[in-house]
Amino acid sequence: MKITLDRRTCKCWQPACEAHFGWHFLREEVTPIDCTLEILDDGKETRTFIIMDRDGIEKELLVDEHNWADAYDSWQLAWEAQQAKMGQ
Repeated sequence: MKITLDRRTCKCWQPACEAHFGWHFLREEVTPIDCTLEILDDGKETRTFIIMDRDGIEKELLVDEHNWADAYDSWQLAWEAQQAKMGQ
């Protein structure tokens, strides 16, 4: 599944965003919220998030069974961990 989010104009406080992310996008039923631009079911179990963030960086976060719990707790920390792994 591929999900595109636009946080550039979102007024959601970061801790609330983290909670919304896990609740709406990482459970079995995906439900859109205000910042959702597109949800595309590509038949893959991995969820790919394209996040246009407030800092001007377009972030891509891949969520699978290995990092699901981390992403549920904090998509931002999961993205940072993913970036650190890619830099190695």
